[in-house]
Amino acid sequence: MRKEGSKVEFVARSFKGQDTARWRDKTTKPLTYTQLRIKSLCEAFLAGHITKHEFEQELPPVLDLRDRGRRNINR
Repeated sequence: MRKEGSKVEFVARSFKGQDTARWRDKTTKPLTYTQLRIKSLCEAFLAGHITKHEFEQELPPVLDLRDRGRRNINR
């Protein structure tokens, strides 16, 4: 008797990563300038390129600009 069982492997086909209709490209929106600025500030802080004090000085004006833009859209 075989203790190892069957050596046949089943391969399930995965459709992840296949985007033939380019649905992902049509539905994702590019980042706005303020979102890119926030992302770059956070990355710079995490990498140690800017200090906590510099980060705290730079972030509030960017957030105010973002919030002002959102308020204008809702009107």
